[in-house]
Amino acid sequence: MRHANDRSLIMIQNFKIVFLVLLTCVLTSCNSRIKLNEYFNNKSSFTLTINSIEKSTGLTQTTQTEIEVISNKYSKLIEWLNKNESGWQMSAASFVTEFSVSQGSFKLLYTKGTNGAIISFIDKENKPRQYSKSITKGELDFLVTE
Repeated sequence: MRHANDRSLIMIQNFKIVFLVLLTCVLTSCNSRIKLNEYFNNKSSFTLTINSIEKSTGLTQTTQTEIEVISNKYSKLIEWLNKNESGWQMSAASFVTEFSVSQGSFKLLYTKGTNGAIISFIDKENKPRQYSKSITKGELDFLVTE
């Protein structure tokens, strides 16, 4: 008989595998360079949303916190966004991730310990856009470990 903790661990492992498979499938299209700072305000805070599996029930639990402009985490995030304007591939797939960072229509999606990230935003022509990118495994973990 499996316990709720075993089910939760299996769900998390499956979640990461599905995320990586979808991301790998998406990464076959052309690369794009995107001036990310045109789609967020680097003088306003971001909202960090974390989705986790409640061990006792197996249900998803969502928590939100603000990444304040004056924080170290904010500085690292802005630095990462500025360094990662190239290598994005357009993606039409839907993604379920462990956490997201958002501000207005701009969103950065990521699952801790994986090697991919997704961004979405409304472009200057008022069209929704979504892109994915391969990154170094764990590169964005600072968002949830600090």
